[in-house]
Amino acid sequence: MTPTRSCSRLGPPTTGSCSTAGCSAATDPAATVVLPEGFRWGATASSVSADGVAPAADWSTWERDGRVPRSGAGGGFTSDYADDLETAARIGLTDVRITVEWARLEPKPGRVDPGVVDHYREVLQAARESGLSPWVTLHHTSLPGWFAEDERGFRDASSRSRFWARHVDRTAEQFDDLAAGWAPIEDPVGWALRAFLLGTRPPGETNPERARDAVAGAVEATFDAWRLLGSGRQPVMAVLGLPSVVAVDAAARDEARLWESVLWDTWLRALGEGEFALPWRAPVERPDLQGLVDLVGVVADHPVGIDRHGGFHPYPADGRNDGSGFCPVPEELGVVLRRVHEALPDRDLVVAATGAATDDDDWRDELLTATVDQVELAVADGVPVTGLFHDSLVDGYEWTRGLDAPRGLLTRDRRLKFSGRRLSERITGHPPDATLG
Repeated sequence: MTPTRSCSRLGPPTTGSCSTAGCSAATDPAATVVLPEGFRWGATASSVSADGVAPAADWSTWERDGRVPRSGAGGGFTSDYADDLETAARIGLTDVRITVEWARLEPKPGRVDPGVVDHYREVLQAARESGLSPWVTLHHTSLPGWFAEDERGFRDASSRSRFWARHVDRTAEQFDDLAAGWAPIEDPVGWALRAFLLGTRPPGETNPERARDAVAGAVEATFDAWRLLGSGRQPVMAVLGLPSVVAVDAAARDEARLWESVLWDTWLRALGEGEFALPWRAPVERPDLQGLVDLVGVVADHPVGIDRHGGFHPYPADGRNDGSGFCPVPEELGVVLRRVHEALPDRDLVVAATGAATDDDDWRDELLTATVDQVELAVADGVPVTGLFHDSLVDGYEWTRGLDAPRGLLTRDRRLKFSGRRLSERITGHPPDATLG
């Protein structure tokens, strides 16, 4: 078993390094820390992972063209959701984040499928009947093809105001009575970069100019959704990809600072200072942004190494990578939580997604145990972490990898893994029901 890399490997201070408070404590897990009352233990997954791709989604085109493996039924959640949600509650989870897939709800512009609306209502109702609080995610990577391709997606201001805003409002109306909270867009900047700069998501481009437009558009779409959903009664969770950015050598420092600005400053300046700032354009005062979200959700499984050309690499270079191609470092989460708290001291935080894509469940258990240690250490240091969502509950589809890089606490045949048993025991204080094996 490969040992987890230590926090001291996370790079220079300008990248959120281990000079931050609490890093030294990472070697002394706080086993007796009591997490706050009402701490959310949850699970999350994309719709493609859980259910398989929607026929009208942009990802479906990639599957049909043979660019990526077929997702089929994904993890089988569409048919097994009631049992899966009951199992989630039995192992001690309290919350679940469910993606209501836009491409299923509105496969053609203006044509909402009432059967899909009813299905998602049944899923959310089943979560509540199992004792879980269901959070609704509106966009997690895949988009309706007609929106992303024909209408230029988030890059187009008129498409955002016409189609995206309509979808947000309609989703709120359809599920308001069942949703415990909203998580509008999963890692907006990460989606834009993968789609238009790294080429690993539809449309698969590597065009810096279009990537800048996509980043700006995805961020604007996120702000719009926060504003629209924030007028309701449920809390709104931001879900932000915030990896530490590390220059792989001295010549890469300028590029690392640029990426730090894109990945971090965009959100911290918006939420902390009421300013929409991107490095390639003048900042815009937006005081309305400071109070828009109730929870700052962090996605931070691994650092990102940046080379002198702006390329992304796993870091540390000699670490063990999971199916995402990056090196999971649990101490990374502790560094990030403290850094976000320092910038936004009045905001409650939540680990919006964490998990490793691997078929080595012993390694998953090691990583997950260390990740929960980091949350407890952060809480002991006064960081207001109010929840942790594992990605995912059941093994499903992994982007570009198919079904051979599982993330779940349960296998696709619904057997609770060792890592799931250990997490359950840590949550509840006792072993899970033996019948779950």
